[in-house]
Amino acid sequence: MYRKIWHKPLHQRKIKQWKQMSFFSKIIYYQQPFIDHLVSTWLEPLPFPTILKVMVTCILTIFILLPIIYPAVIFIWSYAEVQYIVENHYDIAFPDKLNVLSYLQRLYSFRIVNEKYNLFLVLYLERWRIVGTAIASTIDYIRLALCLLFTT
Repeated sequence: MYRKIWHKPLHQRKIKQWKQMSFFSKIIYYQQPFIDHLVSTWLEPLPFPTILKVMVTCILTIFILLPIIYPAVIFIWSYAEVQYIVENHYDIAFPDKLNVLSYLQRLYSFRIVNEKYNLFLVLYLERWRIVGTAIASTIDYIRLALCLLFTT
């Protein structure tokens, strides 16, 4: 039932069954093509490099998680607006665990004061980027060797 939804016109769906489906079933129904594309991306033949597979996977993951991310962002935004109005008009302070505005202010004003630590952090992240690229290249070369080994 959940397969190949984008190729079906609307009138072919069973309207009664659609109305009886839960909200999460409808989300799974519409996210199925993204999952199929994700699986087919990882099963692509050799010329498609692993680094591009990882990037496509990240983009598809964002699209798959949109039904969760979008309501969460709207809820946090609305809560921050209510908190701003309450704090400015009624002088009520929110507790630290529920204070979204101070978290956002702390997030956007964050600076690394120690320059040596900042340089260390940049070099550390660069090292892991190079390690990830090396692992992806190794996987591609192993795939190439296996392809040449088993095709002859």
